[in-house]
Amino acid sequence: MLLDITVYLLTLIKNLLLWVFNLLFQIGTSLYEKFQEITLPEKVIFLNIIGAFFAVVLPMAKFYIFESYSYTNNPLAVYLIGIAMIMFASVYFRGFYVLVIRVALNAYYLAWVIYLPMADKITKADPHTLTVGYYLNIIVPVVYILAALVSGLWRE
Repeated sequence: MLLDITVYLLTLIKNLLLWVFNLLFQIGTSLYEKFQEITLPEKVIFLNIIGAFFAVVLPMAKFYIFESYSYTNNPLAVYLIGIAMIMFASVYFRGFYVLVIRVALNAYYLAWVIYLPMADKITKADPHTLTVGYYLNIIVPVVYILAALVSGLWRE
């Protein structure tokens, strides 16, 4: 009887794993099909999510203290995550308002990213060096803005 229960539970687990794998495969297939349908600027917006991920993860500045380097993370990372989600969702919508929202959000974020080192808001450590993560935080919104403008003009 114990063997029968074990086999039954293993069969249930196998069926559950197969169902989850099938669901993930269907989601991946539908995302790939949608990716094939969209225009080139929308593909750039979609693929720029990878750059946004690295802009969030990588440190913005480093400074030398206690005979080692310490790194400062992006204080605006939460906003870039939200912008990336909005940019991803906006691929499914069309219109002038979508273009305005895309450009306005990214321009606002870009202004704050440029303001941070000018006001010494990244870190109070002196001296500090800006790292690749900071420059990636500038490149990602610029690419989003350019791709949104080209996409908005492409649709017209």
